[in-house]
This record gives sequence, structure tokens and C-alpha cells, in this order.
Amino acid sequence: MKEAAVGIPAIPSLMREINERRVIDTLRSNGALHAAEIARLIGLSKPTTADILRGLIECNLIREVEPGEEDSKRARFVYEAISDIKVSLAIDIGTRYVRAAVGDLNLVKRAEVSVPVISLKLSDLTKVMHKAVDQALKESRFKLKDVAAITVGTPGVVDQNTGIVSIAGNIHALDGVNLADLVKKEFGIYPIVENDINLVTVGEQSTGHGVGIENFAVLSVGSGLGSGIVLNGKLHRGHRGAAGEIFYVPFGDPLDTHRSATNPSSDRIATIARELSKKYKKSTLVEPYLTIDILKAAKDGDALGRAVIAQEAERIALYVAAMSAIVDVELVVLSGGIGRQADFFITPIRTLVNQILPFPPKIEVSQLGESGILIGALRLATAQACDVVFTKQTSFPSLSKTGSK
Repeated sequence: MKEAAVGIPAIPSLMREINERRVIDTLRSNGALHAAEIARLIGLSKPTTADILRGLIECNLIREVEPGEEDSKRARFVYEAISDIKVSLAIDIGTRYVRAAVGDLNLVKRAEVSVPVISLKLSDLTKVMHKAVDQALKESRFKLKDVAAITVGTPGVVDQNTGIVSIAGNIHALDGVNLADLVKKEFGIYPIVENDINLVTVGEQSTGHGVGIENFAVLSVGSGLGSGIVLNGKLHRGHRGAAGEIFYVPFGDPLDTHRSATNPSSDRIATIARELSKKYKKSTLVEPYLTIDILKAAKDGDALGRAVIAQEAERIALYVAAMSAIVDVELVVLSGGIGRQADFFITPIRTLVNQILPFPPKIEVSQLGESGILIGALRLATAQACDVVFTKQTSFPSLSKTGSK
């Protein structure tokens, strides 16, 4: 049977590390397995698999457990990856809430909390971030010393080389801030810092509509407007990390910084309602024309609400079409506070996109809820945490004691 990855030089120590990681990844993905199942899934011989399993047990990365009574294979043991050696931490910085989540090494979320934002000053955001992290760790029954990796989601463009945030939308206090250094100072771990919509896109790719799709995009419509793009199976950030800043597509007056003619975000929805209210005087909608009220009124059949949502559908369709025309994605997922509510007006969006494009994408509404950013952030943080744990655990006298094959 084939025991080495294609294209990898036949260096025993490298081959062994690759196979060790494959065994652990297989257990993390599938749960507890028999040795024979592991060998079959990875394509290793049973003796080599047994040798690797012994070494991983010595490293405290996996353990033997007794199979359940329903197990049909009657083996003495099954093997499972140890999930709580360390944990990962995800932080989502938003305009209304700072959210935090703790996940174990098997991608099981142990806790998630939301803490209201006091103000958008950097000092207040930092305080709320601490409060959210403290609450999440307390609920998960872990401590900060147990955290191996952190991912932070933020509005704006993130320089992946420096961790500096720019054009952070409504959170102006983050503009020009080295968020990576700030988080390192506050929590002692240098984090992954990523655009929030990019993290939703990672979440969709791992557990949402994007599973198994090589080319897709997320269009987030809410308090702001943005997108994330996956091309050939990989998150596409662009030259400066600004890929997906679709707000800057110059529809209408190219110098209109508000994109008044086409912007579908929540502040413009209120403007649309205000402009149309003179025509629909019997509407139950009143100032300040909150997005949640407009959506509810439209669902209930209110004429003004329905007219506003009809315009909203057209605006969303324009951005879906613009993005699809450039990168030819198979799928566009609608997310954000408005996008996630688009189930009841998705038909006109699809219809208009189909009329505009010769090769329209599928259009779906995200099912990840408000946790989309945290789901993606935990995915990235956990991958890094697993690397940290593997390196640390295998640096002790352990696997090297067992023979390499």
C-alpha cells in the first residue's frame, strides 16, 4: 500500500511526521476509530499504523478508549484524539457586540458569549473584549493559559504582514491600529487577525453552503456591505488584503461616497423607506425606520415595507451580478443582518441576476446565523492550535523512541 504522500522525498522523519498528522487529523474529523479503520482511511499498513498509534499515545495526543456496546467490530480498543490539551479562542469585534468563543482541538465549541459594546472608543472596545474573553473562558471551564491560538475578526482591510487595520467602517477607532500587537499585549498570544467577512467565508467553506465548492463568494449585507471570495478552494485576499471590498464598486455617481443609488446596507434602507413613505401613507412603519421593523412589515404584507424590500432585492442583485461577472463563482451566499433574512425575497434577487448574467451563480441564504464570524475564526485558530500542540507534544522524548517505518 502507498505510505508516503506524492511528491514528498523519502525522508523517514518527514514521512513519519506527515503520517502522524494524518492519523490525528483523521481522528479529529471522524471521532473514535479502530486501528484497522485508521489504516484503511489513510492508506497505511496495519503495522505502520500500530507503530504510529503507540507513539501518539506516548505523546499524549491520542488515547485508547473502550468501544461502546453498539460497536460491531468487537475490538478491545478504539482510538480518539485528545481534544482538551489546549483550546482555541475566537473574537469578533462588531459595532454592537464583541463576541468570543472557545473551541477544543476537535473543533467542538465549548462556549460562546456576546457582550454589548459600551462605545466605539478603542479603550472601551478593549475592555469589552476582555469581558467577552473572560466570560467565554469561564463558561468553557478553561483559563487563558490553556489557549494555544487566537483569531480576531474585525471590519476593514487587514495587512497580513503587520496586523494593521484600515478602512474599518463604522469602527473608526480601529483605523491604523495594529490589532495583532494590541491583542498580543492584552492576552499574551500573537493572533491571526482577519477581516470579519472573510471569516464568515471560511465558516461557509467548512460547515455551510460552501462545503465542497471550489469557487464561491459571500455577500454580507447589514450595517455595512462587504464580501469574501474563495477561488480554487482558497480564501482570496488580493494584493493588499482588500479583495471583496465591494462597496467601492462605482455604481451610479462614481464620486458619491455613500453609493446612494445602489447601497443595500441598513442605513440606506432607512433612506429608501423615508423617500417612499410619502407614497404609502397608510403604512404602519414610522421613524426611525429600523431595518428589523422594515423586514417584519414586509413579511406581514405592509405596502411600504414590501416596496422597500423590492428595491433592496434589486440592489443586492446588482452586487451579486457584479461580483459574479468578474470572478465567475458557482455560488453566492447572502449573509449579514439583512442578507440572512433574505429567504422571503430571494426569488426577485435570483430573477434579476439571471436576467443580467449569461452564467448566473446559485444564490443561497447563510444558515450560520450570527455566529458565522466565530465559526470561521475558530476554524483558523484551531488549525493553528493543533500545530502548536503537535510541535510541543512531539518535542518531548516520545515518538522518536518508537521505530520509524
